[in-house]
Amino acid sequence: MNEVDLDLNDLNAWLLGFLNFESEPNWELLKLATMEKLCEKFGHPERSCPCFHVAGSKGKGTIAANIAQILRVAGYKTGVYGSPHVLHYTERVGTGEDPFAMEVYDQAFAELKSGVEELLLDGELKHDDVSWFELSTMFAMLCFRIAEVDYAIYEVGLGGRLDATNVVVPECCAFGAIELEHTEFLGNTLTAVASEKAGILKPGVPAVSIAQKPEVEEVLQKRAEELGVKIEFLPRMDNYERADAEVAMATVKCVLPDLDVELADEAIKHARLPGRFELLGDEDLPDKFKQIPYVLLDVAHTPNSVKCVTERMQRENLHGKLLFGCVKDKRVEEMAQILAQSGLFSEVYLTRPGDFKKSDLAKM
Repeated sequence: MNEVDLDLNDLNAWLLGFLNFESEPNWELLKLATMEKLCEKFGHPERSCPCFHVAGSKGKGTIAANIAQILRVAGYKTGVYGSPHVLHYTERVGTGEDPFAMEVYDQAFAELKSGVEELLLDGELKHDDVSWFELSTMFAMLCFRIAEVDYAIYEVGLGGRLDATNVVVPECCAFGAIELEHTEFLGNTLTAVASEKAGILKPGVPAVSIAQKPEVEEVLQKRAEELGVKIEFLPRMDNYERADAEVAMATVKCVLPDLDVELADEAIKHARLPGRFELLGDEDLPDKFKQIPYVLLDVAHTPNSVKCVTERMQRENLHGKLLFGCVKDKRVEEMAQILAQSGLFSEVYLTRPGDFKKSDLAKM
């Protein structure tokens, strides 16, 4: 844990006061009204700089990181809001490469806490009406305004249409691969999920998408036509990392058409995101684990994501023991089958991560 994270304990403790582990939100009753009220209270920080908005079931974090890396190499100051964080809260809110200066976080937290307490005291906001993620999103927007970034990149947390980030009006929207996920919220068909993701599209805002399944492309195309905007679907690629990189480049070129493509391509090679095929060698591990040649970390949480990871492991001749855990709403049976058929793992250890949405360990 670095010094920044130690100093963000007060922020984390305060945010946790708005997290209810006992019940799931009623998706049908969710609206953007709370975020709109927060935006108005804080003087619309979401409008403080141009931005990009990234949605999808898979790859959206990588796409956001690549967009930020391209912009930084081109000389722009960036702010990235992503989720979830793997180790440190500053992975959610920073430049996309490093945390902001501590004073940025301090000032943003002081402003956020004071403003929210005023809304609660005046009765304009009820404690149960505002969520951890909404406050976290507003915190990011305040940080970006205070840090005076040139461009912000917002990664959708869940879905798109009703996500807290959907108060932004971006310069361009980007879509990673859309799969069947979070069905209790987004619907139990691929077209229903795609409809929720398509909710980030807005009049006058172009969009770029990775090649999608036909039914997904149809949903996105239809919504784009309804809004009178152009959506570009990139050619299908077998390499998912390259596909995400191409989406990032095309998205930035929508806004900066004179961008040097070779410069952008070089920039993407240096983009890094924790927990996305993150390979740790013995130099990265604590002394007591020095006998382990490497540890591979990945947050893949859908069957297709798991399949992509195992295929890359096979290409790079990586194999060993597997430690696996997931929350209860994941398609564990399908993931287990893919992992078993890969032939990559000599032993499998199971764990149940955290206290939220506990998985059935015996069933797993």
